[in-house]
Amino acid sequence: MAQVRKILIADPDLESVRALSRALRTKGYQVHYAPDGSRALEVAVLRHPDLTLFDEGCRLLEARTFIQILRTNPRTEDIPVVLTTASFDGDRFRGLRDGYLRKPFNLDEVLSRIEHIFRRNEAAKDLKVEQQEIEGSLSQLSIPDLMQLLGMNRRSGRLSLERGNERGEIAVVEGRPVNAKLGRVEGEKALFRLLAWAEGTFTFSPGTNQVRSRINRAMDDALLEGMRQSDEVNRLLPGLPPRHTRLVLAPDVDLQQDQHPVTAQVVDLLRQPRALGEVLDLAPAPDLEVLGVLTTLIQRGVARLADGDGSDANASELLGAAEVHALRGRILRTKAPAKVATAKIFVCGSGAAAARRVMSRVPGLEALSAEPTAVKSGFGTLGRVVLSDVLRLDFCVLPPAEAARPLWRPFSAGAVGALLLDVSEAAVGLAHYLAWEARMPVIVVGAEVPASLQGAPAGAVAVVDDLSEALRSLLVQALNPAPTLPGVPQVHRAPVSTAS
Repeated sequence: MAQVRKILIADPDLESVRALSRALRTKGYQVHYAPDGSRALEVAVLRHPDLTLFDEGCRLLEARTFIQILRTNPRTEDIPVVLTTASFDGDRFRGLRDGYLRKPFNLDEVLSRIEHIFRRNEAAKDLKVEQQEIEGSLSQLSIPDLMQLLGMNRRSGRLSLERGNERGEIAVVEGRPVNAKLGRVEGEKALFRLLAWAEGTFTFSPGTNQVRSRINRAMDDALLEGMRQSDEVNRLLPGLPPRHTRLVLAPDVDLQQDQHPVTAQVVDLLRQPRALGEVLDLAPAPDLEVLGVLTTLIQRGVARLADGDGSDANASELLGAAEVHALRGRILRTKAPAKVATAKIFVCGSGAAAARRVMSRVPGLEALSAEPTAVKSGFGTLGRVVLSDVLRLDFCVLPPAEAARPLWRPFSAGAVGALLLDVSEAAVGLAHYLAWEARMPVIVVGAEVPASLQGAPAGAVAVVDDLSEALRSLLVQALNPAPTLPGVPQVHRAPVSTAS
């Protein structure tokens, strides 16, 4: 039989107490009552309630003193105390472990808070078992609550977080956050983003983390600063363009030489067109500082929307919804079922210039870093375009030298096509392999289809020098590979229709 939970209400306002008591008893809770702080302390020690609702109007013993006394007694130190108040002062109540409730009460809110605290306490008991892994839903137990419990219990381990297609993790040592990761972002920047997650799942795996420390804050300090920055970020975002909108420095702007370090970071990134989200990811400073700089630069006319990057330039418009799902199905045809499909598109060109051209001119492409290692090495991933919640495109480069041929086959797996950006011998040689042996469509940008690519099994198409058009053409070609008759060359040069 489930144990009946006991709730202590300390409140001189009998009218509020009666209505609240009825609602709690209807839910199966056992209710105790105290008219003042002194009596509440006596009941807490003798009855050991599972939770106390302590009103700010209680006489004889104020709320903070009541809480301090409970915390110094081993028998009562774990009793949650929720402050109830008719006034509202977020700064004054910030830092209360179990929060507060405003009066007059919204009974649904009260019951929801009580259930939330009990779920959190169950998780806290699990965390006290040193080697036990726990998991659950963030809708039931928030990341700040989890982090606070890890801090109180001085736990070490890894908190893995998942929300839709996003994956994050927070490393904790002796109850202190030492690093966090979310995509390509690390440290405090990632931690503050993760603290704002309200949905998803979590798994805490105990153990010693051998990680480089990138966060130098105590747990409470990190949580308070993270919540403050989250509030400020939400205030700034409505005044800025959407995340996928590309920004660039305005021409002929007179930039000061003694710029603030964060301003210098953002200005350097905007010397080529970049999506707002990409700037946020690549600038090392916290999101709040980066957004503050972007707001100022746009207001002063130093930064503006990149040419051709209005509302029609969103990467999601490269394909219609039906085409996105058709391409996803085609990609997953030979793979294990997955919610999200990731396809590769290869960039064939001479040297780093071709890679940089793709990074700056493909709409919605978010680079791995300001200067991905793949640019100089000629091998790896440059960045990603998110077409939808179920389809992503990774833009990759392979070294075109003949000596690198052994790399071509294993790394071309999962590709849907290639963009040929120049007709140098090395670039055409790589494109020839991808077209004839890997049997993927090739789009030639700004030039005629080379003779060696004519008649390729999946098609070789020439388009004008426009990477948006080239990408759209490649995706359509991947969906509808052109049939080729033996001995009949295939050469196309045609404009590409807009997405349906």
